[in-house]
Amino acid sequence: MASTDRHSRDWPVTSSPEEIRAKLEAGRAVIASGLHALADEIEALPLEGAAEALSWLGDQIEGLLREADRILGAQGGRRQT
Repeated sequence: MASTDRHSRDWPVTSSPEEIRAKLEAGRAVIASGLHALADEIEALPLEGAAEALSWLGDQIEGLLREADRILGAQGGRRQT
């Protein structure tokens, strides 16, 4: 099965810009909440643990940005930096 077939099943078609914006805002709120919780956990770690956690977090953020670029590229948009 082609990769696009799998993704078309996973992601329902969204027709309006308002729906897309609403979903992006909801996603941003979830991510922000998770990042705040993670920051609290990192602050409680010893320094060597915090450095490892920050490195992992950086990797996760890079992956998230790549995925956002992929999704926006599929919708004909581009992420602004």
